[in-house]
Amino acid sequence: MEETQEWQNEQARVERTLQQVEREEARLKTSVESVKGEASTIRENFWEDVRVNLSEPDDVEETTISIRQQEMFLRERERSYQHSEKQLAVFDKMKNSPYFARIDVEDEEGECEQVYIGISSLLDEEDQFLIYDWRAPISSVYYDGQKGLSTYQTPDGKLTVDVSLKRQFLIKKAIIQAMFDTNEAIGDEMLQEVLGSGSNVQMKNIVATIQQEQNQIIRDTRSALLFVQGAAGSGKTSAVLQRIAYLLYRFREGVDETQMIIFSPNRLFNHYISNVLPELGEKNMVQSTFQDFVDSRLGDLRVESLFEQFENKASTGQLGIRRLKEQQVLFEQLPIYLKKVQKQLQFKDIRFRGEVLISKERIRRLFDEQPDHLKLPEKMKALSKALREELYVIAQSEAKKDWVTDAVELLSEEEYRALVPGHLEFQGFDEEADYLAKKMIRLKFRRLHKRIDRYGFFHQKQQFVHFMQSVPQLIDLADHGITEAEWRQEVKQLVERLNKKQLSQEDAVFYLELQDQILGKHPNRAMRFVFIDEIQDYTPAQILYIQSIFPSSRFTMLGDLNQAIFQADDRKGGLLAEMLALFQAEKTKLIELKKSYRSTYEITEFTRAIIQDQDRIVPFERHGELPQMVQSASYVQMMDQILEKAEELRQKSGMVAIIGKDQEACGNCYLSLYKKMDVKLIHLENQKLADGVMIIPSYLAKGLEFDSVIVLDASDETYHSENERTLVYTICSRAMHRLVVTANGAFSRLFGQVEKERFEAVGEEIIVHEG
Repeated sequence: MEETQEWQNEQARVERTLQQVEREEARLKTSVESVKGEASTIRENFWEDVRVNLSEPDDVEETTISIRQQEMFLRERERSYQHSEKQLAVFDKMKNSPYFARIDVEDEEGECEQVYIGISSLLDEEDQFLIYDWRAPISSVYYDGQKGLSTYQTPDGKLTVDVSLKRQFLIKKAIIQAMFDTNEAIGDEMLQEVLGSGSNVQMKNIVATIQQEQNQIIRDTRSALLFVQGAAGSGKTSAVLQRIAYLLYRFREGVDETQMIIFSPNRLFNHYISNVLPELGEKNMVQSTFQDFVDSRLGDLRVESLFEQFENKASTGQLGIRRLKEQQVLFEQLPIYLKKVQKQLQFKDIRFRGEVLISKERIRRLFDEQPDHLKLPEKMKALSKALREELYVIAQSEAKKDWVTDAVELLSEEEYRALVPGHLEFQGFDEEADYLAKKMIRLKFRRLHKRIDRYGFFHQKQQFVHFMQSVPQLIDLADHGITEAEWRQEVKQLVERLNKKQLSQEDAVFYLELQDQILGKHPNRAMRFVFIDEIQDYTPAQILYIQSIFPSSRFTMLGDLNQAIFQADDRKGGLLAEMLALFQAEKTKLIELKKSYRSTYEITEFTRAIIQDQDRIVPFERHGELPQMVQSASYVQMMDQILEKAEELRQKSGMVAIIGKDQEACGNCYLSLYKKMDVKLIHLENQKLADGVMIIPSYLAKGLEFDSVIVLDASDETYHSENERTLVYTICSRAMHRLVVTANGAFSRLFGQVEKERFEAVGEEIIVHEG
């Protein structure tokens, strides 16, 4: 009876809170219309309200001040309008679930308060808090520690309160669905409720499932590097997205979403998380993949994606060369190389109409004439200016050539009017012809001037090849297990790729850094926070380059060493140390999340046996079906079994993913199934999730989760190398509720350590290749 009364009291409070939300929403809508009207009026009457007087210098200054005042007033109104629109969107979410937690606290002076926590703060008519924002200082008491004395940080220092109650709610459509009191920071009951309901197309808003370790991730504001090592499904990505929302709230006066960037593993993942920040009450930040980030700086070159590298087995290269390019050794050699070769910079002829206007030899002489005290980028800038001046001189003689005279005589009336302003009058034919010739040359040379401005006279590709050819003189290749013959072959492949306007993933950062050291780096000092997901897929060299582009940023890196599927197979042990070495130790914080919440206990135990890393993965006690292992004698039989399982799982699940090793395997699977069932093929050009059955290559599934997963052909023929163990683990750990592993023939030797009680054998006895 007491519980029923308490439930009724809490439901009554939900309803009172919603009434206040609706009142505030109505008030804000009126305000929005008013501000919107004011902004519109200012735009319409902008110049009427500005005192324009350009007669005297003082009048010009007064006019400038008047324009600025009017512009500032307009911006203020528009900012106010945008803020109100954002708050209205938050109110709309609060009408469904106004809050998710309550704590009862008593301060040092004996005053008691019931603190309700939600996605945004809300005041009543007397300016008392009905809801505290989950990012507010006092809300940290809910996440940290247990009942009893608890301390939290405020702008005025630390405060201590006595916590007598911690209560959690699950509210949907303004109705309390679940409510319980707990002594822990977060109880498993709520977590089960959230994870047990299946995965939606968008990542779930799991504000209400924050662990104490995750809360440390969210609220850290001191570290220059926050490194989060987390097992698959440990909630690291969710915690970091909540960290972004918290930082936007915490530094709301000085940081906005444009000053934060997250590097996601792929565009599919960008789409996957696109609704998370709005769910937490914030706008989306800048999102990019590392490939897009690099491509935007490479001009006409296109960098090979990780996925293409994965698909193209021949591109894996010699292991020693790959390891050398992953480290920062070559970065350190670049300035040494440039000091030695300033007299060997590679230039290109400046051509026009098939003829050399300024030869590369002439460009070299102009470069040598620049003052020696200038740094290399300053020299190149001065060279650019000298070339433009030379181009102006050349234009004078070029205007007198026959082809210009012929072009002037053939001008149509429309072309003539485009070249000659209507008010212009000439004294004679010669003056007119001279004007037209010079105007035409200026227009024709405009592209050349732009090319010079962009350092188009510098042969970047050839310079990079020269650097790579010089590596044996800069370092001892034998120290890295590389012969000179192997390095020459690597340079030969580099030239072949460059001729196709391509660049490998590992070469891209060295190419860009060489370019920056010669032409000048343009760092983004406005970016305050950089987040990098799936850090195990990055090299120290790539992180070093990102650091150089964002020198004023604090970094948050997250990943799982057990899911390193792209890099050299001997990196795993030292990756963490390599990354941490790039930052000051005293400003670095490492947090490890071991408990896996995504998958059922049975699936987690199965995947732990694959990765053989028992200590770093702790299963969550949410039980379900045993994973199934389905063996077949032929490809056709395997596809029949996959069709049967996919149809069966579709009846139970929202999203069913058939995950293949690569695009070819997925394409063949799609051709076998699409006429028999509704199935979608996910690939590089089509990266959008939806409910139903989809076929997806392993590298696009990274970071994602699905209700059910069918592993496509986990036979020993498909997965036989030890360095594919992390790949198999990554595929299987995408499953939340159900996992089916299929094989055409004997199962991969990588399943050799999975005990028989960890899975259900479907059909005949399961055979695992013993290697």
